[in-house]
Amino acid sequence: MIQKTSTVFFLFFIIILEGYVVLSTELLAIRQSIPFTGSGTETVSVIIAAVLMPLALGYHAGGSFKPRAGFGVRKKLILNILIAMVFLIPGLSYIIISDLYNASIEHGLKHRLIHVTLYSLLFIVTPVYLLGQTIPLISNYFGKEKLSRITGRILFFSTIGSFLGATLSTLVLMSHLGVDVTVGLNFIILTALVVLLSKDKFSHVVKVALFLGLVGVVLNSGWLTRKAGIIQSNQYNTIAVLNKNGQRHLLLNNSYSSMYSDTGRKYTYLEMAEKLALDDLWNAHPPKDVLVIGAGAFTFGHEDEINHYDYVDIDKNLKEVAEDYILKEKIKENKSFYPMPARAFLAQTDKKYDVVFLDTYSGRLTLPEHLITLDFFQEIKAHLKDDAVLITNFVGSPNFLDPFSRTLDNTMRAAFPYVNRHVGHDLYEPWNRDEEKIRNIMYIYRHQSGLEEPSIYTDNKNRAFLDKP
Repeated sequence: MIQKTSTVFFLFFIIILEGYVVLSTELLAIRQSIPFTGSGTETVSVIIAAVLMPLALGYHAGGSFKPRAGFGVRKKLILNILIAMVFLIPGLSYIIISDLYNASIEHGLKHRLIHVTLYSLLFIVTPVYLLGQTIPLISNYFGKEKLSRITGRILFFSTIGSFLGATLSTLVLMSHLGVDVTVGLNFIILTALVVLLSKDKFSHVVKVALFLGLVGVVLNSGWLTRKAGIIQSNQYNTIAVLNKNGQRHLLLNNSYSSMYSDTGRKYTYLEMAEKLALDDLWNAHPPKDVLVIGAGAFTFGHEDEINHYDYVDIDKNLKEVAEDYILKEKIKENKSFYPMPARAFLAQTDKKYDVVFLDTYSGRLTLPEHLITLDFFQEIKAHLKDDAVLITNFVGSPNFLDPFSRTLDNTMRAAFPYVNRHVGHDLYEPWNRDEEKIRNIMYIYRHQSGLEEPSIYTDNKNRAFLDKP
């Protein structure tokens, strides 16, 4: 085996690139599937499993490979990469995933776990299995090295690649350049691997790799996604804008988030929230403090120039998109934007508010699980002034037909006794038995400190005559 320093460096470079591609592919698969299967731990775990198990099997298969005449390690590596590219082209393309998702819905496949499982089996398992064979195949070129020494070095460089795939792809590429560029870079790297491994740089194999790489880049280009109405795609959201009948709708991860019209109209639930929370505060003196968790397009209280608003949302790009495409103007000077996770914001401030509007739930698929817990609601409660008003917007069953709606209601009432529940458009539908039907569900709460613990009336103990006003 050739052990020149340049050759060894080349082999470790291949290992780093493979580690990067596998890890970034895992994160991109999770990110691209969020608009269709959600970001819950159950769907993410399916994709993680679809990477780890094939990766382990790939290690085993690569170690068991026996070169034969005309088909050695080099050709096996190149073939694996080409086949992996064929699967990843549709597997990482938002446009193709969207079409397949819509087709599956039309054929009666509606459960998100079925969707994410089929997606993983079709597009993730095979390429990861093939790319996982890279390390044991490359190890064939280190025949004279001491086993423990070379194993440690190979794992070191593979982990470096995985580290770069985990950090560079999310913290730098997705956040600053977009998901489309991050996907395109993966195909460029895979194409480069084929070119590097090929002895003849002008062979048919190289031409096939260049073609597949070009297809992968084009299918994820900003030009093509913009034709589909997508304005931006980062590590948090696929942001789209829909203009219809003078109304400008903001869509986040395939779910309607905000709307603003030429006449200042907004979604009905938002107008109701403003009426309940802000109608008496438009000309407040001194100005009140308002916290909005889930900024959307910054439409809540947009016309208010008196009170102080703090908008909190994890996606820093929303402000620019809202100003350019939805509001068609800058947000006013009495409004501040904090692009950070809601719980991190609450942990870092002691400020209390007169109004809190919680609007981070745009659908069952995009439910932030860490923002529906008793612990989170208690954090919200700790930031309410006396007589403050809290309004939340959820999406759930209007008449408690699913466990989520029932448990959420219990959780809300555990944190906020004496809270009111309102179904959007008054569509309570007590006779409805359709568990799939969901509505906007609003909870309205006024914070009053010093109230007695909740109690009940019984036949044995009834003091209603004393309690009545």
